[in-house]
Amino acid sequence: MRSLRPPFYALLVALALLYAAWGAGRAPLAPHEVAAALLDLKDPSPRAWLEAFASMWQFVPFLVLPAACWTFRQRAVLAGAGIALAALYLIALGTPMWWLYFYMFLAGAGVVMLGFLAHQSFLARDLERRALARYLTCGALLFAAFGVTTRTFLIYSSGNAAPVLDLSALKLDWVSFGFSPSAWAMETGSSALHRFLAIVYEILPLAMMAVFGLEARAPQRLPFGLLKGLFVCGFAAAIAYAITPVAGPLHVFGTSFPARVEALVNATPGLLDTLPGYRPRNAFPSLDWGWALLIVMLTVRFAWPVRALFGTYALAIAFSTLAFGQHYLVDLVASFPMLLAIAALCVDSVSWRVPERWQALACGLAMYAGWVFLLRPANAHAALDWPLLMFAWCVGNVMLSVHLYGRLMVRGPIAAKVPRF
Repeated sequence: MRSLRPPFYALLVALALLYAAWGAGRAPLAPHEVAAALLDLKDPSPRAWLEAFASMWQFVPFLVLPAACWTFRQRAVLAGAGIALAALYLIALGTPMWWLYFYMFLAGAGVVMLGFLAHQSFLARDLERRALARYLTCGALLFAAFGVTTRTFLIYSSGNAAPVLDLSALKLDWVSFGFSPSAWAMETGSSALHRFLAIVYEILPLAMMAVFGLEARAPQRLPFGLLKGLFVCGFAAAIAYAITPVAGPLHVFGTSFPARVEALVNATPGLLDTLPGYRPRNAFPSLDWGWALLIVMLTVRFAWPVRALFGTYALAIAFSTLAFGQHYLVDLVASFPMLLAIAALCVDSVSWRVPERWQALACGLAMYAGWVFLLRPANAHAALDWPLLMFAWCVGNVMLSVHLYGRLMVRGPIAAKVPRF
């Protein structure tokens, strides 16, 4: 199992920076205040505290279920006990249509399995089970803390919102693809489809922790650790959002999008302000799609059903980011070179002397620098005269990133036989 010290130290650095911003009066809330808000500690009802606490551990079943250290029967019984506990809780409250509360069932299973991991961490007789339980528990705590720090940063980003480059991103979208993919996605599909996409969007943390569970089962299959990749993504995104601030069409154009999209495309180039309220400038590149792309990259050496599952899920995330007005398609395209550079930084067992590693890092940074240039308002407006060149640029970003990542993985350790599960 990979060491969890690097992500732990990265967490300390992130918390130190956020507290420094809070102490300087730049951040509206400190991390501990965000954690208290997530736990509903200001609510006078103990029921609210209980439900908020349980909801923080919905991902724990996805850590335990892939673990081969315990029998399938043990894991199934734990999951069933958690679901039954949540069902009894909802029945006792008299909640109508309680069988539809999928998240409550996950929360119940998560609390039961978290208690099981805590028990196994100290009282398991088998040393292998004890070590794995401690590893999964520490991973769960780090991931929960990562969620708090991410939320704190987004609140900071919203509170210090600078003028954004959304008009440039919209123009690059239009010229690259001949229309606005975000406007098309927002107008496509039924209300049932949008409810489904909302669930897909919300369970992204569960998918990420499922990959961490697979990592604990077969760490040699992953080119680098999930938590390591998440924290590097977080730091890289924080820097990128300061260089290329984009908030997304919903947070900038409001009701004028997608109705007046053509008028917006032809508008005078310039910077825009976000609408009032919580509007973080975290759209370029898309970290939601970036995380979905990360789990695809990390599971590339698993059996084909695993790859197909996470690949399909990533595509659903890509569509949902557009359908909810959170991103432009160029945000998703720019995530490819960013993830390529991150993979080059994080990959294990590949020396820095290997040219493929330097090439992946340099090309990823160079392609992102190209986007920085294109997002300048005057450059984005001038690009409207070069549709074929912009389309080739977007396709080249994706293809070159995939090609260089494939070369980097060839230089990685040769994996053993793929485990079936």
